[in-house]
Amino acid sequence: MNIAPLGVKNLDEFVPGVGATSLNLVYGPPGIGKTIFAMQFLAYGARRGENALYISLDESAGDVRRDFENMDIFIDELYVFDAVPITAGKAEVKPVREVTPITKLSRMKDIGKKKTLFEADILSLKSTLKNVFDRIKFDRVVVDSITALRYFYMRGIIPDSGVHSFIRFLLTNSNAAVLITALDFDDLMLEKSIVDSVFKFERDRKGTRMVVEKSTTSCALDVIPLSLTKSGFAVDEKFYLKYIKGRSR
Repeated sequence: MNIAPLGVKNLDEFVPGVGATSLNLVYGPPGIGKTIFAMQFLAYGARRGENALYISLDESAGDVRRDFENMDIFIDELYVFDAVPITAGKAEVKPVREVTPITKLSRMKDIGKKKTLFEADILSLKSTLKNVFDRIKFDRVVVDSITALRYFYMRGIIPDSGVHSFIRFLLTNSNAAVLITALDFDDLMLEKSIVDSVFKFERDRKGTRMVVEKSTTSCALDVIPLSLTKSGFAVDEKFYLKYIKGRSR
């Protein structure tokens, strides 16, 4: 199986990565660093010349870019699909909806120079992304966050059903290593069987740790303590050195 490394310093000693064509979930409480982890995943691929797409469904891509201005994570060359829900879309469901074509995606470095937001409901979002996936072969895709997708539903569509439908759409159309962030995994439990890897971010008394709940690659450990630096997350240095020393005995 071809592997896409996660891009976190020393993490590949414990988790080699995710499948090159796979669907993977990162979940945890607000502010714990899911977007930072996701951006490291994309930036690692971009540095290797891969096509990496950031799908922003929650915080605007402009705000995300500002959040990373003081971090040493290379995000300038990431493709960006910045979507916001259509408020009027909840009023009615039309049999045929006009889809706004996106002929050229913006790069993160160009965010703010021109209008990049795409107003969408759950149906036009999938249709337009299908157009995007048909035009460009992406190696890595991040959806941030799947929890926000519930705001894109129309009247007559149950929000959780819309989320599940979108996950199935990604499985069928992305043909990439996809990383999805989420605040609440409970609403996605029905989809756990079709998600290839599940990484939970949580806090303990020592800081942040990543719990590997499910993985298609062989993992050395299920719980890995992380440290947050200017360059993003890294495996806690003391923990890493102790692990390497113990393994060499």
